[in-house]
Amino acid sequence: MRTVMMAIAAVIGLFLAATASAQPAQPSPARLIALPERQVIAPAMACADLLRQPARDAGGIAFRLRSAEEEAATGSRPAFCLVKGYVTPQTEFELRLPLSGYTGRFLQGGCGGMCGVIFNSIVPLCSNAHAFGGAFAVAFNNGGHHAAGIGDGTWAIGDPELRAQFAEKAAHGVAVASKALIASFYGKAPEKSYFAGCSGGGREALMEVQRYPGDFDGIVAGSSVAMPAAMQLFLWEAQKGIDGEGREIFTDAAVQLLHKAVLKACDRLDGIADGQIDDPRACSYDPAALLCPAGPGDPTKCLTRQQVDAARAYYRGPADADGNALFPGGAPYGGELGWVGRGAPTQSGKFAAEAFLKYLLLPGDLPATFGWRDWRFTRQSLARLISAGAPYDSTDPDMTAFRDAGGKLLMWQGAADNAAGIYGMLDYYQAVREHMGGIAATRDFARMFVVPGGYHCSGGYIAYDEDFLGAVVSWVEQGKAPDTVEASATLADGTVRHRPIYAYPTRTRYRGGDVNAATSFSPVAVKGEPEDGVDWPGSHAASRKRANLAPHG
Repeated sequence: MRTVMMAIAAVIGLFLAATASAQPAQPSPARLIALPERQVIAPAMACADLLRQPARDAGGIAFRLRSAEEEAATGSRPAFCLVKGYVTPQTEFELRLPLSGYTGRFLQGGCGGMCGVIFNSIVPLCSNAHAFGGAFAVAFNNGGHHAAGIGDGTWAIGDPELRAQFAEKAAHGVAVASKALIASFYGKAPEKSYFAGCSGGGREALMEVQRYPGDFDGIVAGSSVAMPAAMQLFLWEAQKGIDGEGREIFTDAAVQLLHKAVLKACDRLDGIADGQIDDPRACSYDPAALLCPAGPGDPTKCLTRQQVDAARAYYRGPADADGNALFPGGAPYGGELGWVGRGAPTQSGKFAAEAFLKYLLLPGDLPATFGWRDWRFTRQSLARLISAGAPYDSTDPDMTAFRDAGGKLLMWQGAADNAAGIYGMLDYYQAVREHMGGIAATRDFARMFVVPGGYHCSGGYIAYDEDFLGAVVSWVEQGKAPDTVEASATLADGTVRHRPIYAYPTRTRYRGGDVNAATSFSPVAVKGEPEDGVDWPGSHAASRKRANLAPHG
């Protein structure tokens, strides 16, 4: 019970760990992509009139409305008709129907972690200007159940249907219900439908691609990874990052020191010293270079042996006693600042992972006294996770039905993401490419972007923001496949940096000039297809290289 309550109190999700930026919050300097012009559609009824038929059915999905009230305009945000209801059995949803400016577009946002609460914004954050500017009807939901927070798994005890709703049914049900309500309110169904989710919402996004390919025309999926297996990553880092007496091994000073050393060693690998590592996979810094000499050392200038060993384990990622990888990589170089603080696996992450294993993946199969320290890292334990986690796993590489329906998918990943790592999405994209006919055929409908310096879903040691929603809307409605999306960040000294991010695997080349100007960079095509499959048991990629996962030294 103690660990369950701590998981609830954390209210931090499995996949929303490591998002806290070391920089103070700044208004987004991102440049939005102009949406294609569309005819404005006025409401066909008053907001309150939706309640004349509170109980409804659409496409075999039963749902009921609880309220429909006008929400006043604020600033640049127009007035909405805010509809609240639920899809059976208990998927609570909120749907905002613009009272002006609506252009026939529907956007559904994903949740995060184990859901249980209703979100009210999407990421990247700048895209909310589109979402709530009036052009879209916008829906969010609680993932099929009520919870104290997105790190709470107690709702799943003894209820297979709620687990199935969370796995895939809830997002689909809300899409069906929302479209039916839009058709009632405006007198016609939405002309284009979109989904945007990150972390757990990124898993939902890929579930829609794989299992309900007709729900959405365009999908933005961020920071998704093999969810069942990822539980090991949190448990691994918690076990390696907390000593036998319950004390955290890393301090603020230690991670600051290590982060600076990693940047100094690897910043120039992309051809420019700009305070960011474009591809952490090219970095191989050994933290032993910072090991304190014998005797008491200055914790601001060196690392203890315990800290060096823990850092090596973090970079390596979950592995068995023989060194075989049990997850696609570990903590990316550059993500060290996320090893401490409330979002770290050593704090909230370990309890969320513990709850997920006990109540969603292996209910009744673990001892009542099971705690996060009790998990053992073996191929057999991973096989249990993969088998039990099949309902939640969104790594099927077959996107044929989505492609054939005309769908467009934009995937993205922060390069310094501690909660999902840097290898996982690349490993999955490799599998998709192989299944769907190669990189050229895949890029026709599914493209991926890697955001340098980015943490999990938001923030980063370079806290970029970029309009991926605008990019996918232009792709769907104008056929403009996104070759590049401009990312923008406010640096610690107040300088605004604009940087092009090219669709993978195109690389960025510095041409000279202001390193903070997008015009100083150009694309460099990669010859041949990169091989990004990672040699771990959960990979769907046929071409699997042995990733650099072994400890250094």
